[in-house]
Amino acid sequence: MTTAREALSDPDLRGAFRRFYVWRTPDGLWHAKPLPKLSEGEIAYQILPELVAETPIQLAYRCTWQRSRRKVYRYLQKYEVRSAALEPAP
Repeated sequence: MTTAREALSDPDLRGAFRRFYVWRTPDGLWHAKPLPKLSEGEIAYQILPELVAETPIQLAYRCTWQRSRRKVYRYLQKYEVRSAALEPAP
């Protein structure tokens, strides 16, 4: 069991890094790449192929933001296909 002080000093960020390959370089920067690899459409939608931050908490925020952006892109693609199928033929 962890104390409140331990929880504040070392937050559990594993959930933020879901579906990302994360590593730290010798110069101290944290990097993350999304899994699976991005499609051309996702890159065109400005989803970044690699994220870089100075601290794990900054990287966790960026990963969470990117994962949400990727979900929105996939939703829009799904909705576009579905709405095109529902439109009446001219």
